[in-house]
Amino acid sequence: PRFIALLLVLAAVTVATIYRVTNPHRREMVDPAMLNSQPAPGFQLLDQNNRPVQLRGYLGRHRVLVAFFDGRTGPLADRVLVKLKEYQPALKAEGVMILAISTPLAPAIKPQALSFPFPVLRDTNAGNPESCSRIWGVCPEPTHGGNSAIVTPAHFLVDRRGHVAWQGGHPQP
Repeated sequence: PRFIALLLVLAAVTVATIYRVTNPHRREMVDPAMLNSQPAPGFQLLDQNNRPVQLRGYLGRHRVLVAFFDGRTGPLADRVLVKLKEYQPALKAEGVMILAISTPLAPAIKPQALSFPFPVLRDTNAGNPESCSRIWGVCPEPTHGGNSAIVTPAHFLVDRRGHVAWQGGHPQP
């Protein structure tokens, strides 16, 4: 019985070694911008299906592309989001998840978000100092009175550790 157990352990170690040699870990290129990185500001926002989505739910397993867009015109008017929609399967295969964020969409534009294969999130507090858009630096001016917030389109790559490049007091697009 010991001899058979030792043979099984030897076979398992041999198979694991062969697998690791034929499937090495991918090495990620070091981006010079990431050398000046800090933890990405966390957020929890509702997606197009009214489900809460948290950035930290993706960290440790995926790189995350956080794409801010102008909610006044909708996601289909943003050329980058349309391209991301097209390339989403390839990006997902490479371990990159996409999160699109805007101000709340107008009722006429809201159905556009349902066609996207990744979460399209709404920052209902955009313009307030504690809002996701302000913290990420894409909504620089606070809103006053009845003015709605305007989000400047920007894209951020958050690495698996949860770090993003910083410049000044905000993440760097």
